[in-house]
Amino acid sequence: MRKFNPVIFILACMLATGNVRADDFTDGVSYYEQGDFTSALDSFKAAAAKGNADAQFNLGLMFLNGEGVDQDYKQALSWFEQSASKGNVRAQVNIGRMYAKGKGMLSNHGVAASWFRKAADQGYADAQYSLGILYVTGTGVARDYAKAKELFRLAANQNNASAQYQLGLIYLKGRGVAVNLIEAYKWLVLAGDYDDSEVFRKFVAAKMSKEEIAEAQALAKDWKPEKVAD
Repeated sequence: MRKFNPVIFILACMLATGNVRADDFTDGVSYYEQGDFTSALDSFKAAAAKGNADAQFNLGLMFLNGEGVDQDYKQALSWFEQSASKGNVRAQVNIGRMYAKGKGMLSNHGVAASWFRKAADQGYADAQYSLGILYVTGTGVARDYAKAKELFRLAANQNNASAQYQLGLIYLKGRGVAVNLIEAYKWLVLAGDYDDSEVFRKFVAAKMSKEEIAEAQALAKDWKPEKVAD
């Protein structure tokens, strides 16, 4: 039996909306958990045909990853677009990633940025982080460290480790802000073991006094995440 992927099918316990029968979507999730991708695909298609954005999103992922079907980027994009048109932030982010990576198309970071922005404006942390990276690198948008820092802050406050890591680097390197080692250390602590967080924590700590390290650690301990966007 294939292990259920909570990232892919995060809406497993959610009932279908509108005129869609609840069992179309939930049955699809159940079939997927059992490793019966053919039946899962049929169930998601039944729900998607009736306008269920979550089923359309899951279909996009199945075509993107080649689960139960041949990998088909065109089909994946089509299903993501149908879901995204209903405001599904995960679908919007996946479209952005497809354009950024050139999956089934020539890469277009400008289009990717526009899709990330749609989801970021709805408060979705992954989109805020992805758009922030484009502003740091100046890819698809004009380089703007101030905008990147704000986007990373929004995502970091939702406990997004990748954004916390990037925010730590922003304060360490003084990109768009004054260098602030206490803030840098705090965010790198919050990022945990993400990427090279430990390496940079040691690097920052070597530049700080014991009192500054203690202050940063206290700030990290007292920090509380904001509500994650639905």
